[in-house]
Amino acid sequence: MLGTVLAHAPSLADTARDVAQGVADSRRLHEAFLAATVYCERAADPGFRALGSPDAGVVPVFSSVEQLALARGTVGWFSMTGADLLAQLPAGYDLVLDIAGQHPLRLHSGAVGVHATISLGAVTA
Repeated sequence: MLGTVLAHAPSLADTARDVAQGVADSRRLHEAFLAATVYCERAADPGFRALGSPDAGVVPVFSSVEQLALARGTVGWFSMTGADLLAQLPAGYDLVLDIAGQHPLRLHSGAVGVHATISLGAVTA
């Protein structure tokens, strides 16, 4: 009897890389983000650690604990699904995925309800 090979969905980091390389579109990234476990630096008070002010700032999110450590060193962190993060994202903030990684992506909060809008390259807060 032959076994069945189960394909798994690409990781969030793999999908982000594919978007940066033009191989995948923002809809695929949005779907991967919603299903993925994402990691955030824990702030002193409950909530997200944000960079910048509302309407111009970002909340850094990471595809792995390793990406978080690459950007921030050894810090307290928490994790949740991307869907849960979007439901709790403070108004006026965008997301930036893997800010210190090879393919950081800024996800504009006004677009994430439908699908993500992507900015490639350097991220400024």
